[in-house]
Amino acid sequence: MNTEQRPRIAIISNSQTPYRMHVHGRIVRELNEVELFSVFTHEFSNSPWRLHPSPGLQPVYMGQGEKSEKQSHWSNQRNEWAKGGAVLKWLVQNAVRFVLLEGYNDFGRLRILHGCRRLRIPCFVFGDSNILADRPAPWKAAIKRRFVGWVVRCATGIFYCGKLGRQYFQRYGAEEKRLFSFPYEPDYSTFENVPEARLQTVRQAYTVQPGRRYLIFSGRFVPVKRVDLLLQAFVEVAAQRPEWDLILIGDGPLREPLLEKLPPALRDRVISTGFIPDAATVAALYQFGSVLVLPSDFEPWGVVVTEAAMSSLALICSSVTGAGVELIQDGINGHLFPAGDAAALRDALLDATLPGKTERMRTASREILNKWRQTSDPVKSLRAALRFAGTLP
Repeated sequence: MNTEQRPRIAIISNSQTPYRMHVHGRIVRELNEVELFSVFTHEFSNSPWRLHPSPGLQPVYMGQGEKSEKQSHWSNQRNEWAKGGAVLKWLVQNAVRFVLLEGYNDFGRLRILHGCRRLRIPCFVFGDSNILADRPAPWKAAIKRRFVGWVVRCATGIFYCGKLGRQYFQRYGAEEKRLFSFPYEPDYSTFENVPEARLQTVRQAYTVQPGRRYLIFSGRFVPVKRVDLLLQAFVEVAAQRPEWDLILIGDGPLREPLLEKLPPALRDRVISTGFIPDAATVAALYQFGSVLVLPSDFEPWGVVVTEAAMSSLALICSSVTGAGVELIQDGINGHLFPAGDAAALRDALLDATLPGKTERMRTASREILNKWRQTSDPVKSLRAALRFAGTLP
């Protein structure tokens, strides 16, 4: 197809992240029937990622100098509303024929959604919500039904993460024909193939000990992630599993307070790395681990689960983790435990660290992931949505 004839599409995100840049790069390489523009409403992410964007993304920044962490704050909504108007003007000026709008949690995005409908530009909304975390108070539930129902009706279609996400949007009126699977996806090649030189560098940098087995947590140290629950369970199993240690990847306000509460005898068995800005280093740390643990009270998706599965780690996740529900076959490649249940998490750790069982679970993780990816590919779903909208034949 002649480059000048390719329909222009825009993906509107709040900021750049590793998994977004990876998927946008895939779209450029694999969907050459369209011309992609990556539109960012905020220049900086909440985390200082070290990014290596693929060529051809054509980034457009509408919020230069702004951080996405204030996106939903009430005090910022006048600014977001104005930014939404600027995005609509840009879409018209550049003859964009298809929009993928990530999120609907600020006035700017709502303005874009309504404006696209008025301008007859197909606009698909992406959300990572899952039905297990959808438990508002009764008075909030009535408001939410009206609001999310309006978003669903206004959108040309909905992009969701996993079956729990599909069920969430179906609750608010989304028809099956307008639903498209679009899970967060890491650059799997980074986690599949880690050079030996990087492994040695990372081993030395974080004092990873040869011959030790490692549980791994990767995420923010904030209340909802329940690192406290993991540390409690680790303390309880440490004597029964003397060969197992813990690697904590990430940072946040609870990091120091939680580490200070560790029993002195166990502090040498916990490695806390702080925030790591590049995925390649995280991938190397996964290679030293055997089990990923994600004990969150609220986890709409959890891209670290797919990273860990590609790294052949056994998986232990709370029951509300979207990616965990999608990828964990209980007892085969890991365990789901009831969110907040410390005893159940302890039992899951003891089972997944049994001699021989750990390796069987690790092998199964990548096999289950590869099978799942065949029916949950974001680029294939985008192509289907483009055809549904009439943007592609």
